[in-house]
Amino acid sequence: MDGATLTRELTGLLGESSGSSYLDSKSTYDYLYEAAVVTVQRTDCLTGTQTITTVAEQRDYYLDADFMKLYLTDSQNRMFIKYNNGSADSFIYPITYDSIILGDNDTSQSIPSSFTIRDATPIATVSSTVTSDGAASGGVCTLTDTASNFTTLKVSVGDFVNNVSDSSHGVVAAVTSTTALVTALFAGSNNDWTSGDSYHIHPQGRFYLTLDPPPSTSSHTITVYYVKKPAPVYSSYYSYKLPMSYKSALVQYAAWLYKYRDREPNYGDAWFKYWDLNVRRIGREMNAARMTKSFRVNFIKRATNWGSYK
Repeated sequence: MDGATLTRELTGLLGESSGSSYLDSKSTYDYLYEAAVVTVQRTDCLTGTQTITTVAEQRDYYLDADFMKLYLTDSQNRMFIKYNNGSADSFIYPITYDSIILGDNDTSQSIPSSFTIRDATPIATVSSTVTSDGAASGGVCTLTDTASNFTTLKVSVGDFVNNVSDSSHGVVAAVTSTTALVTALFAGSNNDWTSGDSYHIHPQGRFYLTLDPPPSTSSHTITVYYVKKPAPVYSSYYSYKLPMSYKSALVQYAAWLYKYRDREPNYGDAWFKYWDLNVRRIGREMNAARMTKSFRVNFIKRATNWGSYK
């Protein structure tokens, strides 16, 4: 579903013309992106994996910026991550962060006993100047800074960006190399990049995978299975990697947000109900396709006072 298709459908659903002053591109893309995120969060329809290499005595590891929540569960409805020590796989189960603090176990061991997921220390804002022009084309433009390394700086798709010189703002649509980003800019004088423009990149909130206790050995491999946040679409020519059958749900949710903005909640609530029905249908279809149950109860294991499954 590309940006052009979604914006056209939303314009029609709201009964507006393509040049309507009621609609603005930034709000339209913002609302559609919010719709995509909450739809994926409800249906678990977009998944991914992340491979992490351990460092001896290190407890915390950044999860990818598109991490939303863990995905796979065992027969007892327990989520897990896979830990490989170079010769065999082990499966590690979560406990609460409270349990880790109360356990107070800083003595490393070969294979950690458990893990948790918690909010990470914020990544620093990146501020510098672009080193070459980046003209706008199809709603996006390339930010190039040969003096920076965007991989090392942990810049990710979905981060917020400001062109200070142009007074525009927007999002990172793609990371194409260590020195180049595709960005979508709005509300500026030109909405593009000129060599010498000053910029700020504000990284989005991230999560830590926290191991308990920390591993004693480097170069072991952790595999995290997770529901992933969709990459934002802020251009007619970019698309959400979702089936076409999800289009109505995304458009209806965005219409709900627009109607609340203009204080017509009755219309908005109707679109939200349509979205909710669509999401329920999508969830049933996903469960059937994956041969999974929508709800499981664990009558075998019970938690300790610390939240552990042990």
